[in-house]
Amino acid sequence: MGVRATGQTRARSFWWDREPPAEADVLRAVIFDADSALARIERDGDMAARAGLVDLVMSLFVAGIWVAVVSTRRREWVETLVRELIGDGLVETIVTVDDLPDVDVHCDAELYRLALWELGITPESALAFTGSGRGLAAAVEAGLPTDVRDHYDGLLAGDCQQLLRRRAQQRAA
Repeated sequence: MGVRATGQTRARSFWWDREPPAEADVLRAVIFDADSALARIERDGDMAARAGLVDLVMSLFVAGIWVAVVSTRRREWVETLVRELIGDGLVETIVTVDDLPDVDVHCDAELYRLALWELGITPESALAFTGSGRGLAAAVEAGLPTDVRDHYDGLLAGDCQQLLRRRAQQRAA
């Protein structure tokens, strides 16, 4: 997998020692909900990447936009899923339920918050993609601009930047 941050303590100290970035509408990361946004189950029971996912992740990587993955499942399952669907080296961090052993597993928003901490960015600098109402609620609770999708066909890094700017304009209005 990509670079793995060292955990909550380092990430929390990042926030306490720094001011948020001045340009909140500049996309610095996209966070995917592995439980519903990355894969779909084929008729034979195998997992397959959602349409357009690989092209989107490659576009984000080339544009220098970090990719993070969050999941309420165990790290081993998520790392295998990411490796099979996306490949090695394209995901900056993966946050799973294993990273929050002292937190109620039903508090999915904490997974998003930890991903933000590990990336060292504010919620306004990221965009979350989820495929479920539960993921939407968790990302919104964590303060993330969020998009619910069942596919990513035709979506590239520039489109994600535009989505983030529209969300920022909606908040300002």
